[in-house]
Amino acid sequence: MPSKFIAILTIICITGLFSVTVSGNQQEKSPYFSNKDIEQYKNPSDDKSSSTKPNKAETRKEEAAKLKEQKEKEYWCKEATKYRKKIEKAQADIKETEKRLSETEGTDLLDAKKKKGIKKSQKDLARAKKQLKEAGRELNKLEDEARRKGIPPGWLRCQFTW
Repeated sequence: MPSKFIAILTIICITGLFSVTVSGNQQEKSPYFSNKDIEQYKNPSDDKSSSTKPNKAETRKEEAAKLKEQKEKEYWCKEATKYRKKIEKAQADIKETEKRLSETEGTDLLDAKKKKGIKKSQKDLARAKKQLKEAGRELNKLEDEARRKGIPPGWLRCQFTW
């Protein structure tokens, strides 16, 4: 009986050792993945947040940025338009004064009144040319300032791309 007991005990021990060895080998053979292994398989689209609803603070910031940009566009458009109108007015004044001058100089009879009118027209012409030059300089200054600040040239022409 003791020999049967020892034989059974030996069989149980050998079977237990065999099962431990086999399960240990299986653990060594089964793959083990860490976060580092997963990183190489990530797509750029996987980083997006799962929430589809935008954050209210972000939405407000975007709206504020759009509003600020719209105000800037309006400012640059209005400023450039103001200087362009000055230039157009000065050009119209020059044209009108030159026309008046040519009409009064074309006559042969030059009395004192006409001479006075010619002198006045010449002064007006000089003043209009000076205004044209100054308005052109002011517009150039504005364009230079816009260029330094990185403002698109279309904003000065009131051409906004949507």
